[in-house]
Amino acid sequence: MTAKRKRGWIYTSNIYGYLFSKALLALILLFAAQAFFYLANTRIFHVADFKEWIGVVWGNIIFGIATIGCILLPYFVANLLPFKFRWNKLYHRLTEILLFYVPVLFIIISDICDASYYQYTYRRLTGEIFQYLGISGNMGSLWPHFLVDYWHSTLFGFLLIFLTFWFGNKIRLIGRNKYRNHRINDLVGLVVGVAVVIFLLRGGFGKNIDWHDTTKYCQAKNSALVTNSGYNIVRTFRGGTLNEVNYMNDAQASQLFNPVYSPVDFADTIPWTPAWAPNAGYFYNATPDSIKRQYYNVVIIVLESFSQEYMGCYNHGAMQSFTPFLDSLAEHSLVYQGRANGKKSIEGIPAIFSSLPTLMPFPITMSDYANDSLHSLPGILRDNGYHTAFFHGSYNGVMSFDKLCSRMGFSEYYGQNEYMADRRSRESDYDGVWGIFDEHFLQFMARRLNDFPQPFFAGVFTISSHHPYTMQPEREGQFPEGPHPLCQVVAYSDNALRLFFEAAKQTDWYEHTVFLVTADHSGQGLSREYNDYNGWYRIPMIIHLPHSATDSSANNPPHHVYSRLMQQTDIMPTLLDYLGIRANTVCFGTSVFRNPDNGWQIAYGNSYYQLETPEGVAVLSQDKEEGNGNIQLLKAIVQQYNHRLINNQIH
Repeated sequence: MTAKRKRGWIYTSNIYGYLFSKALLALILLFAAQAFFYLANTRIFHVADFKEWIGVVWGNIIFGIATIGCILLPYFVANLLPFKFRWNKLYHRLTEILLFYVPVLFIIISDICDASYYQYTYRRLTGEIFQYLGISGNMGSLWPHFLVDYWHSTLFGFLLIFLTFWFGNKIRLIGRNKYRNHRINDLVGLVVGVAVVIFLLRGGFGKNIDWHDTTKYCQAKNSALVTNSGYNIVRTFRGGTLNEVNYMNDAQASQLFNPVYSPVDFADTIPWTPAWAPNAGYFYNATPDSIKRQYYNVVIIVLESFSQEYMGCYNHGAMQSFTPFLDSLAEHSLVYQGRANGKKSIEGIPAIFSSLPTLMPFPITMSDYANDSLHSLPGILRDNGYHTAFFHGSYNGVMSFDKLCSRMGFSEYYGQNEYMADRRSRESDYDGVWGIFDEHFLQFMARRLNDFPQPFFAGVFTISSHHPYTMQPEREGQFPEGPHPLCQVVAYSDNALRLFFEAAKQTDWYEHTVFLVTADHSGQGLSREYNDYNGWYRIPMIIHLPHSATDSSANNPPHHVYSRLMQQTDIMPTLLDYLGIRANTVCFGTSVFRNPDNGWQIAYGNSYYQLETPEGVAVLSQDKEEGNGNIQLLKAIVQQYNHRLINNQIH
């Protein structure tokens, strides 16, 4: 490389040496962002030994090279074209700004943002983020909170941005000799440059890498350390598309797991637990002329970011409980080992109400299968005479929940707009970011339920236990502070639930209602146990039956939790069985009555699938199998899931 040193920096007329220097700078900056990502999440990642560390570092080099090749491809093309205009000063400035600095800042900023965002999702950012921002209209009010709450990310991000421009400005391309013939040099440079770009895009001399290849270099649970957010976003920008997989023939897959839910003779074939009676899902309402069968009402309460870790009925004193009301409710309820099927709200709602997990990088509602036909729990109950409604205290349209609820069969949707139209509403009931404080909104829901014809089916999704963890002003200082700001608002939401149940107990519908309390996903794990495969997804799963004699303290120790895993996708078949609703549909879960002992949970991580069973955890990626769980069952579920979504067979 023909270059001279001036004050220690590079000034060169060799455009190929110049491109190499710029690419190397971008790679170093990316490595710095990756190092920060790890340091910000050390409590989540647990690298086993030095050998695995070598794999993580080598994987970062491979994916880093591929990222630079991918993100700077237009920049390389613009500067490798063997024409004189590439030496034009205006052309050079435009390519530097638009094709170098903008892409490099994109990969740096996305990595820095993900250093904080990963703590919530346990997945690297993908191309869905642009759609997500489009349906999260309150992001403008959230950014100031993010910048302040995650000040370390903010400061390091600004530092890297400064270093990008500072170092970039110290590598300069100067004009070359106008009187020499550069034609041969340009042609050779073009050929060599193209070869180098191909090398970069492939991630080296070996097989062309794919973003699913991260598990080659380390354990699947640490695969997020290998890839980077910029690469993931670019490679998944086209959307959420599945491919058919054939781990086994269809008959074998169906034998291992059949997703088709069919009604059975409840009295004879379901192994009912002592707490449940055959045909308990309905009662007989006497009238002057006849005796009428009446289904029980159903209320599903979905709590934002609730983990078992924060609840005394689950952690048994390992940590302070922030849910005294739910702990007391659990003593008179059926409590299962709850598991989420994802780490995002937009994944939890379809899993709970449609028995449909998200086993792909994109949520179902943002994937190529967003318009597949659904046969969901609300629609089935509506067709069986239920009045159906969904309540969510955030602004109408957030995450497109209103549209999703309509597709699932909810007849009515109550959001922030409907709340503010209520005569008891006040402007101060709005938390300033997400919507209506839980205490106010749950009381609003209780009043609306009083007006519903019975039987009714209602779902509610709370909001207050979401970042930035805003506390209702008149409740300031009333709840214990824990090791994380989330703990205090969890206690607040628990108290809001207490007040809701107190109001519900005064109604004529309370005794004829099934209450199921769960969460959209778990909150941030605060201990080692909750920062591993199964710990990431532990949520409450409490079924409360006011009309039943169920009392876990009568036959079991206080806060007894059944060992049976109950995932979000189990809710729909379980309730259909309990209510005695005869429906044919597709469920990617199982009823706790048909399978009382051997529940399981499935989820999608960073380019891998995982299945938790009583035997252990099985992990499946494109090129690797890990764990001691039921890998064949996992393969059967994934095979049928892909096939049914691709062919619109999930109804």
